[in-house]
This record gives sequence, C-alpha cells and structure tokens, in this order.
Amino acid sequence: MLNGFKDRDFVNLAFAGAMAGKNVVIVIEKMSELDHTLDIAAKFAKEAPEAPLPMVGVRVKLYSKGSGKWEKSGGEAAKFGLTTTEILEVIRRLQEAGRIDMLKLLHFHIGSQLTDIKRIKNAMKEAARTYAKIVKMNIPIQYLDVGGGMAVDYDGSRTSFESSANYNAREFANDVIYVIKTVCDDENVEHPTIIQESGRYLSAYHAMLVTNVQDEIETVVESLTEMEMTKDDPQIVQELHDLRETINGKNYREYYHDALENRDELFTMFNLGLISLEAKGKGEVLFWDICEKADQFAQQKKYVAEEFDELRQLMCVKYLANFSVFRSMPDNWALEQLFPIVPIHKLNKKPSEYATLCDITCDSDGIVDKFVDLHDVKPVLELHTLVKGESYYLAMMLVGAYQEVMGNNHNLFGVPHEAHVFIGEDGYIIKKVVYGATLGDAVASVRFEPGQLQDTFRRAVLQRIKEGKLSNDEGSKAIRFYEDQVESYTYLTPNGK
Repeated sequence: MLNGFKDRDFVNLAFAGAMAGKNVVIVIEKMSELDHTLDIAAKFAKEAPEAPLPMVGVRVKLYSKGSGKWEKSGGEAAKFGLTTTEILEVIRRLQEAGRIDMLKLLHFHIGSQLTDIKRIKNAMKEAARTYAKIVKMNIPIQYLDVGGGMAVDYDGSRTSFESSANYNAREFANDVIYVIKTVCDDENVEHPTIIQESGRYLSAYHAMLVTNVQDEIETVVESLTEMEMTKDDPQIVQELHDLRETINGKNYREYYHDALENRDELFTMFNLGLISLEAKGKGEVLFWDICEKADQFAQQKKYVAEEFDELRQLMCVKYLANFSVFRSMPDNWALEQLFPIVPIHKLNKKPSEYATLCDITCDSDGIVDKFVDLHDVKPVLELHTLVKGESYYLAMMLVGAYQEVMGNNHNLFGVPHEAHVFIGEDGYIIKKVVYGATLGDAVASVRFEPGQLQDTFRRAVLQRIKEGKLSNDEGSKAIRFYEDQVESYTYLTPNGK
C-alpha cells in the first residue's frame, strides 16, 4: 500500500515491485500521480507487455472528520485525498486509457488516535456509500481500506478524551463490519475485502522505557543549618516565625494567606534594600515551613480547597530521571501526549511523595508534569521517597507508537540500551540486547570526528606539560580519561556505579 506523495521514481519503483511478484497498490492522492502511473503503464505495454502491473487505489477526501489531537488531518481541508469530482475524473481517464481493470481499492483516512466511535461510524457510512456507488458504475473495485486511527486508551478512562477511546478493538471491528455490510446490502452490491492500517494500536504496546531516578530536586526551601531567631531580625521575618509557630487545624487557611502576603512584602523590602540577604533567606525558609504545615492540615479535611491542590503541585519534589524526553517520549513534549508512568520498585509500599519528572537534558522543556488519571489529568505523580544508595526505577508505558523512531538528538542524548523480551507460557526470555549510543556516536551525528577531537585534546595537554603546568603523569591520566570517554554511554550510570 503506497500512500503519501509519490513522484515518478516512486511510481516506477511500484511497477518494479509488481514485476517482482509483490501485491502493490498505488493509492492515487493527487492527479499528478495518475499521470505518472498511466505514462509508465503505457511504457510497460510497449517494452514488457506480459509484465504484471500494480493495482491502483484512490483516496477519497471525506466530509466526515475524526476526533482528538489529529482531527484536522481529516475532513474537507485534509492534506491528502481526492474530491468526488477528482475521483470521477480518475475513473474516466483510466477507462480512456484502457486501464480501468487496475482500479481495485478505495481508501480513506480521517486521523490518528480517533477517540470517539460515533465519528468513526459516520466516516464508515460515507466511505461505504462511495464504494457502493463506484461498484455500481461497473468498476472492478474489490477492496475498501478503512485507514488507521484506532485509538489506544492511554489513561484507562474509556472516554472520548484525547488520550483515551470510548470503544475497544472488538467494538471497533463490529461497527466497521456492520456499517459497511448494511450500506452494501442497501445498494445491493458485493461486500468488499476490508483492509485496516491501525499502526498505533498494533505498535503502542510493544515497548516501554525503563529509567532510574538519579536524584531529586527540592522545590521547598530548607535551611541548611539550624536557624535561630534573634531580636535583630526584621519585623516581617518575626511575623513569619509567629505564623509558623501558631498555625493549627482551625486557622491554617487564614495563616497561609497571611504568609503569602508576608512573602510578597519580604521580596519587596529586599528589592528596596531594606533587609539583608540573611533575613531574606530566613523568611523564605519560614514561608515554606508554613506552606508544608498548611498542606498537612488541608489534606486532613474531607474537602480540600483548590488553592491547596495548587500548593501541593508547587511544593512537589522534582525527580531527576535518567532519560531524555526529546529522545524517548517526543510526543509528550511536542503534543502533550500522556503516557502511563508507574514505579517498578517498592510496589508493596504506599507512595508518600508527590513528584514531577525532569530529564537529564539541559533544556527547561525536558520535564513531564502531566500524568494519566481516570477522572482528569494529574499535575503530580504519586511516588516513593528516595533512599540514598537504593535503586528506584520507573516504567513509561505504551511508547511503542512511535517514540523510538521519532526521537531526536536534541542535547545529543542518543538511543538508550534496548532489550528484546519475548513472553510465553513458560515465562520470559531476553532474546537480544542492543547497546545504546556512545559519546563518540553522539558527536559523530553532528559531524565531529571523535579521533580529531582526541588529537586536539592531546595536543592541548601536551602543550600544558611543555609549559610546566602539568606533570607527565597528570597529563597522561587526563589523555587516557578523555580517550576512554568516546566509548561511554550518553546516559548516566545508575547510582554513579
């Protein structure tokens, strides 16, 4: 099935495939593609009259549209497809050329990740009716390609939300068959052979990304040494201290509001030069202490005010995960696609932390701060407290469509290690391990030669030795270390081992 833009070389390749015994279908999506097809068919009629020819299909541009993030890829403004008038012109020209027997397929596609079964059924009705009308014109069409788009239920909610689907595979199949059969029976035409191209649904489940949490980034400001209040502390700092010491389950909301006002005043006074840097630091610590206590009291209530949900999001810890969003989950960054993310350690313990994830790139967009939930999109993920020296791994599920092939080399983090795992009745087996990109691979991808870089570094070190700024032993160690790095992994070694 050859979809997308096709130039003359592409069409020539299709004819070559047919000669090799392949069942090739050239799907006409622009009138120029028909020109190429007819010209090459005429050439084959002269030079190789007995050679098998590829089949031809037409992609119809339906009025019906899909749903979800890719809704705009369907409908009358779609990028690809022929209007009714253009399809009739294709039929006329094939008939004139004596090639109408090549036309075997009708194709349509209304988008990816189609979340609403009602939209799908509407498109099926329109496409089936078009198919039936073409058959009644005595055209030998046999196949109806219903395109791709069957959605993956990323969040488990079974709704028409953009990261879900309000149907399953069985319901999809039942509705497709029923609608097409009903229309064909109504038009009294033979039922077509149905083709489907749901690549996302088939591939999403085949891959997951497993990454270790390397460290955490605290949002809440904490004092690194024991804080002592003195009589010389500014009034604003003393007020924050009093709020921290007297907050309780009855006044926490009022005191939290007071703390917000005091913090604003603290920053204003510092900017005006009225308080010292030390006083500002004390005030920040006291403010976050108040926030933590207010959050604890708020979470004990039956109804949690919305402002404390926002506070929890603000206070959540950031876990530094050993991966690149741009390499391994580009749709999360580019389209805010949700992927299920779960811990695979400590599953016998209740999570105690609310966290967002940061990758190890130097880009501020390298974060994951939206997570799947049955009722909404969560701004934080429930995870376990990190323990120094203990591993903690997360699994990012359903990334098989099509994250690994779309991932880019932003920040020069290459492909991660890959394990091919086969699961059977007797358990699982790791069939193959493919090692990920090295630093040498990364620099070579942007057209730097690792050997040339090593030579440049070596000359720089030798010059320092010549100048007496490094000893021979120190220089040799530096050169060996640099040269060894070319074969090292672009990602971090878990726990620094």
